[in-house]
Amino acid sequence: MGGHPLVELIGVTKTYRNGAGALREIELTVQDGEFVYLIGPSGAGKSTLLRLLYREERPTRGSVIVDGVNVGRLRPRQIALYRRRIGVIFQDFRLLPQWTVYDNVAFALRVTGASPRDVRRRVAPALDEVGLLHKRDVMATQLSGGEQQRVAIARAMVHLPRLLLADEPTGNLDPIAARDVHRILLDLNARGTTVMMATHASQLVDNVRRRVVALEGGQLVRDATTGGYAHGG
Repeated sequence: MGGHPLVELIGVTKTYRNGAGALREIELTVQDGEFVYLIGPSGAGKSTLLRLLYREERPTRGSVIVDGVNVGRLRPRQIALYRRRIGVIFQDFRLLPQWTVYDNVAFALRVTGASPRDVRRRVAPALDEVGLLHKRDVMATQLSGGEQQRVAIARAMVHLPRLLLADEPTGNLDPIAARDVHRILLDLNARGTTVMMATHASQLVDNVRRRVVALEGGQLVRDATTGGYAHGG
């Protein structure tokens, strides 16, 4: 573990325009190199917390700091540059169906202005890391759900972010595919990437015993260093 904070939420409250409160007075610090599960019932605020870190949302009150950057204060032109430092994986994959596996991953580099040489140098290792190099020329629509999510992981990691945010990455997968995706995330963490994973998958959480942060009604109700999914676990 790196031993210094990578993520800090200081007194963070998020209230939407309709008056609904998503988060209330959240205090949370994640150290460089940690693997953190975000758990809680639907509507607890897990996705909102990740969106604040990715700068899809801004806090109503409080500060969201990632790697020394106060994310809520970023100007519009700074957001794209900031997001190059963050990897994000969604439940619904968000691949471009008319493109090959290779081009879906390469796209994450091309939009940042990477040279063709850099694209060639980095895409193949990313696909190899998730076990899909042999399917580089296959269309995204021809993959299983588990394979699509592994492509999404390769796309998120191809620009070597220090922080990976995963919002229910196994939610649409069968148990075997879910374990495969989970293993890849753990492997990435073992190599130094900080991972924050929102999940309802209690068995995955219980099997690994990493840090567990539980939200309920927009509040942080539990923070266990090596916890399980259930209270007291």
